[in-house]
Amino acid sequence: MKLGYFFTMYNLDRDPYREVLDHAIEQTLAIEEAGFHSVWLGEHHFGGEGWETLPNPLMLGANLAAQTTTLRLGLAAVILPQWHPLRAAEDVAMLDQLSNGRVECGVGKGIDIRALTNLNLLNPDRRTPDVQNAVFLETLDAMVAAWTDDAMRFDGQFYSFPRPGVPDPTLGWFHERNPGWRGDDGEYVGMSLVPKPMQQPHPPLWNLTDSPAGFALAAERGIGALTWLRSSQALRQGLDHYRDVAAEAGRDLRLGEGCGVMRTCFIGETDKEARELAEPAVNLIYRDYLGGGGRRSRQIYAEPGETLSEEDDAMPWFDFLDGRGHLLVGGPETIAERIDGMAEELGLEILLIWNWLPGVKRAATMRSLELFNSEVIPRLRNVELSKAPVG
Repeated sequence: MKLGYFFTMYNLDRDPYREVLDHAIEQTLAIEEAGFHSVWLGEHHFGGEGWETLPNPLMLGANLAAQTTTLRLGLAAVILPQWHPLRAAEDVAMLDQLSNGRVECGVGKGIDIRALTNLNLLNPDRRTPDVQNAVFLETLDAMVAAWTDDAMRFDGQFYSFPRPGVPDPTLGWFHERNPGWRGDDGEYVGMSLVPKPMQQPHPPLWNLTDSPAGFALAAERGIGALTWLRSSQALRQGLDHYRDVAAEAGRDLRLGEGCGVMRTCFIGETDKEARELAEPAVNLIYRDYLGGGGRRSRQIYAEPGETLSEEDDAMPWFDFLDGRGHLLVGGPETIAERIDGMAEELGLEILLIWNWLPGVKRAATMRSLELFNSEVIPRLRNVELSKAPVG
């Protein structure tokens, strides 16, 4: 199992944005030194409240690419209904070139109505799931076609490339006509993305999902599945489903191959210290943001088939999540044992550590990461590092 590090940049204290960027860079350099496989960057728009303040993971990825050498750059995720497919294809390909082929491209449908309705006039959000799913799939197909076809022609429900009936006089007078791109009558009939990604045929793709349908889609298409809302038992169900669907598609996989999970993680000198530092942040984000305002019900985080009681619903979020396998909060020895256990039991390809929690001060966040790098990593038996760890 490999180690990834996920963040989406919190700024509840309204610090200058440059300081938030510096904090992101500081963590990224520390995880590369420790031997992490990858850093994964979220995409969230219009975050004036400070909960998530990373609108363009590709631009930040380009900055991080210039400051790192081995760390892979994960996009978690490019929310495809918020992107024009050709711009997404161009920008991811450019990042892959700038990073010398280090991109891992996660894609998602998105849940934020604020962004989905203001960045796409089709309003492809969860109020119209059929439209959202269709836009997501078509954008994904068009993006892959742009990466892999030298004379791309794409005709979908929402997008057609090149736009039919448009003449191409711009290149005709100083380039010899390429019949794949320019018809006899001067119409632009095929298009070539420049640059193509460095990784061929394209960067590894991951579907960010928590639904059985999302696991199945990833398995059918031969791409990875990244998840995070699933409890311990639900995670195992998702991995089994991915493997079963992959087998039906002709791919024989071991359990966990092609799959990853993100877990909230915070390290203290002891289990007690870790909980004291992390518990307020966990309760805050799940009460007021991830689980509040009808955004997600508590049932999503429950075990499969579990009927929640009034006591369950009244339980503090930290206790509710911790009892169902969502949290990696504790001292180094405790967390090393849990991570090794996950690697042995589930065979995950990658574990994403979510250490930058809202409301936790920068010094405490870095101390948790330092303890993970110096005290947890040396104890791990089933984790593959990019190079020798510190400590």
